[in-house]
Amino acid sequence: MHARRPNASLRPLFPWALALMLGGLASGCANAGLVDSAAERDPAEDESADASWEDTPEIGTGPHTLPPGKDDGDGAGGAGQAPAAGEADAFHIDDPGEPGEPGEPGGAGSEPPPEAGGDDPDDPQNGQGDPGGSGGGPPPPSAPPPPPVACTPIIEGLSTVFVHGVPRLFNVQFPADRSRMALMFLWHGFLQIPTTFAGEAVYDPPAGRWRPFNPNAFPMPLMIVTPFDTKMIPPWGLDWDIVQGGKDVEYFDAMMQCIHEQFSIDDDRIYSFGFSAGAVFSNLLAAIRPHLFAATISESGAWFNDPGQVREVLVQIIQWGWPAFNPADGGSVLLTHGGPNDFATIISLENATQSALPFLFNAGRTVTECRHDFGHTLDPDLTEAMYYEWMWSHWRGGPPRTDLPPSFPVWPDRIIGSTFCTFHPAP
Repeated sequence: MHARRPNASLRPLFPWALALMLGGLASGCANAGLVDSAAERDPAEDESADASWEDTPEIGTGPHTLPPGKDDGDGAGGAGQAPAAGEADAFHIDDPGEPGEPGEPGGAGSEPPPEAGGDDPDDPQNGQGDPGGSGGGPPPPSAPPPPPVACTPIIEGLSTVFVHGVPRLFNVQFPADRSRMALMFLWHGFLQIPTTFAGEAVYDPPAGRWRPFNPNAFPMPLMIVTPFDTKMIPPWGLDWDIVQGGKDVEYFDAMMQCIHEQFSIDDDRIYSFGFSAGAVFSNLLAAIRPHLFAATISESGAWFNDPGQVREVLVQIIQWGWPAFNPADGGSVLLTHGGPNDFATIISLENATQSALPFLFNAGRTVTECRHDFGHTLDPDLTEAMYYEWMWSHWRGGPPRTDLPPSFPVWPDRIIGSTFCTFHPAP
């Protein structure tokens, strides 16, 4: 039996969020303009930190072990831990410089450039109708607004889509055969580097390490897309806009448009996989686009269109804008949670799960629930083969499952590591 190890690269859903929220309230952060919540993550940071998934060091040296300085309680690298290399600038505030410095724009030593046709009495064009002057000529034509979506060629690795002129990155893993593909999105947790998350998304027991999903191991070719966040902070979001979707839903729609324009996608086999804050956003996306996904996977996540789960948040400053579920929409969810230690600073995801199960039942969702005891981490006992078996049994418009997949662990007869699963059919 190979020992399972919690993924030490994962960050809790709300690390430092309590301090951020309270600090924002104390300083009036909504009007202070201290942090640009829409700032893009530096691509060089992500590429340098994750130049090769294959070079990712093995995590831990035994059951439930983590590298020095990590905590195997409320999630690896929990609250109070210093961020890993490449993450320390998550809340960096650009220094605008001192106002009035000589030689700086707007400073004491700077002068505005002369404008032809201005009010200079020595200018022969002054007042003669020159567009730049004060003679009242027609203004120069304004540039047209950027298109809502502008696609660029999608390649293996990093690609870019422009949403209202703003570039957004995403990472792509292609199968060998691109003639017609299923599609899976991977949404990372708060403060995680997207490519690190994708490179350590599933545990490989024989190898004893976390690794990426294999796009060639699914029953049909599988395109895997890992979106990049915009470093949103509370109360606006957690990397992702988990409050109401906003620009991240537009970003998702833009990726879908560009992917469809360039590739043949089986629209009945589109899946969404999220962890922590990424699971919350994936759940929100499924609420906003209820007829899009064949099935979704939510690991240590929550649904904030459920008043019971909203009450689990210890600091109530967010005004959630989630749409209500329509039970007639149906849907299937693979839900994992990490036991009493699945706690992330201001919310117990274990408690949230206990509220989520009856909520999803009443919302007409079919749930496969898997419980482990590793805390706030991906479930290390679910293998790639298990995920793919569960995903393949769901397609858009198809019937929901009526029981657990044969390979899944079941209490008490077949427990794998610390994980056992329970099937909750829709009404």
